[in-house]
Amino acid sequence: MKIARMNVDGKIKTVVIMREDQYIPLDDSIQFYDITEVSVDGQKPLLQSIRNRDLLVPLPRVTSIRDFYSFEEHVRKARAMRGLDMAPEWYEIPAYYYSSTSMIFPSGSSVPYPIFTSELDYEMEVAAVIGKEGINIKREDALSHVLGLTLANDWSARDLQRKEMKIGLGPSKSKDFATSLGPYITTVDELEDLMESGDRFDISVEAYVNGRKYSSGNIRDMHWPFSELIEYASKGTRLRKGDVIMSGTVSTGCILELGTEEYGWLKRGDVVSIRSPALGELINEVV
Repeated sequence: MKIARMNVDGKIKTVVIMREDQYIPLDDSIQFYDITEVSVDGQKPLLQSIRNRDLLVPLPRVTSIRDFYSFEEHVRKARAMRGLDMAPEWYEIPAYYYSSTSMIFPSGSSVPYPIFTSELDYEMEVAAVIGKEGINIKREDALSHVLGLTLANDWSARDLQRKEMKIGLGPSKSKDFATSLGPYITTVDELEDLMESGDRFDISVEAYVNGRKYSSGNIRDMHWPFSELIEYASKGTRLRKGDVIMSGTVSTGCILELGTEEYGWLKRGDVVSIRSPALGELINEVV
């Protein structure tokens, strides 16, 4: 099931997307996190082009964002650019930081260029949306707490980030000005055929800027799979419905990693598209 939230004739509706031009609007009485228990078999979908400008953030409320650092190749290259080797501790615990929930952008929306940077970057990521609460969740039970996966873009101000990282508390203002999610949530049951080794997903993702392919990767390369991220995040802390667990940058998934000599930082008017056969297309213009 692919779950989206849309502006339908001026009203916010939760819909099940059947195809690019077909969706089924759900009754307003259905609770969002009970949606996987709803059967749409036999219902006639509406035939209407799904316009990006009608898409909303694909869940009613983002209660928190934990953005992890899960891809070894990306971590290695990013640290090397700062003259650092891999930290042994990275292999011991899956590190993350919290990002702001007040600046979430849906697919099709414009993302403002922040006033405090001249080195704007995208980060190609995948996010797990928590659909069932829990604390001290075990790895083997973790995916039962996930409603589904969605694409994500963790926009980054690299010049400010370099300063923040030297202080030692990790990224903050260099990240909290924008996070994009969407266009829809693909539920875990629909992704079963793409699962490997019980809790890893074989899901490819690509990133394009103005139609030019920049990045290509697969989340099966996560050193820490989502099940371990959820296990770690829930230690002594309750995960809630609407919490978003982001994978961190997929390998090759940002300009910082690719090199500015060939690609250059993002500028106003650039259109960034993150695409996946399983998770759709997340597209935003920088303004």
